[in-house]
Amino acid sequence: MAVRAIALMTLAVGLAAPAHADTTDDAFIANLNTSGMNYGAPERAIQVAKTVVCGALSDNPNTSNADLIAKVTSATNWPMVNAAYFTGAAIQAYCPQYGSLDPPKPVAPPKQGVQPALTRNTSLHQSPPEESQGRPETQTAATD
Repeated sequence: MAVRAIALMTLAVGLAAPAHADTTDDAFIANLNTSGMNYGAPERAIQVAKTVVCGALSDNPNTSNADLIAKVTSATNWPMVNAAYFTGAAIQAYCPQYGSLDPPKPVAPPKQGVQPALTRNTSLHQSPPEESQGRPETQTAATD
C-alpha cells in the first residue's frame, strides 16, 4: 500500500510540473505580448503557430498570406488583424524558411520614352503597308 501511495504522489508531482518552453517559444510569446493581442494560453498559441501556420506552409509552400490568415482565424476565432500579426510572428519564429525578414526590393518604374518593340517588320524608309496601299508611291529625284 505504501509503495502505491508513493507512486501516486510521484506521478502527481511529475504531472504538476510546468512544461518547459524553449527559447524560441519564449521569444514567440514575448513577441505576441508586445502586440497587445489576447492570444489565450501560450501553449495553445504555440500549437497553432506550429501546426496551422507552419503546417500549412510545409504542406504547400506557396500558400498565400490570405489563406494562412484565414486558417488562423478559423482555428482561433481571432479578428483578422490579430490573425495577420500572429501569422507573421509564427513564420518568423517557427518556419522562417517560408518568409523573409528582408524588405522586398523595389521594382524600378518603366523608363520614360521607351516603347515596346513593334510586332511587324517595318522599316524607317518605308511606309507601313496599310498607309501605302492604294496610293502611288512618291519618289524624290536625287540631285547631283
